[in-house]
Amino acid sequence: MDVRSEGAGRSFRFVKSAMTLLIVGAATCGMASAEEKRTGGPTPSAPDAEVYFSDLKDGATITPKATIRFGLREMGVAPAGSDRANSGHHHLLIDTELPPLDKPIPNDFNHLHFGTGQTEAEVTLKPGPHTLQLLLGDKDHIPHNPPVMSARIRVVVAEAGTAATEAATPMRRRKRVQTHTAPKRVVVERRSYPSHRSYYPYGYGYPRYRY
Repeated sequence: MDVRSEGAGRSFRFVKSAMTLLIVGAATCGMASAEEKRTGGPTPSAPDAEVYFSDLKDGATITPKATIRFGLREMGVAPAGSDRANSGHHHLLIDTELPPLDKPIPNDFNHLHFGTGQTEAEVTLKPGPHTLQLLLGDKDHIPHNPPVMSARIRVVVAEAGTAATEAATPMRRRKRVQTHTAPKRVVVERRSYPSHRSYYPYGYGYPRYRY
């Protein structure tokens, strides 16, 4: 038997085994990650439930003090402590990753709670880039199962002076139209004189006659 052929066969089997292990490991990690993201607390969420920013898009520029509105589909909004089915209240995550989805959501500057059932809030942020994400919580501030959360978006907070200037500047400027006023038409009155004489203008306004 050729030694080179045997060595090539062993190398091929080793590479194949290594690739198989990598594929299985990647699939296992992906399933574990997906399972972690899908696992929430004891309260079930409604099928096809969705939470989103009503009038804020990814990459938007906002003022330092901006009103952010929350939207919710297929579920209702209820205050914290209310044990109402298919309901929850909003939490706004600022510049942070998702918290553990099977525990109460932290309550600090990066995790704002709206436990009275608010659907909008005025938020003050420092100028610069920020990330925002919505996460629905049940009566105990624990995410539902599966969790109801929005996509994480990026916004840029403009300087106060810049934002005010942009707001005061109109989107379109009217073109200045230069108008010209036509001079008034001068009407010269013509006088008629007897045919036996003609009229010629003469100096100092005195007429001169010829017979």
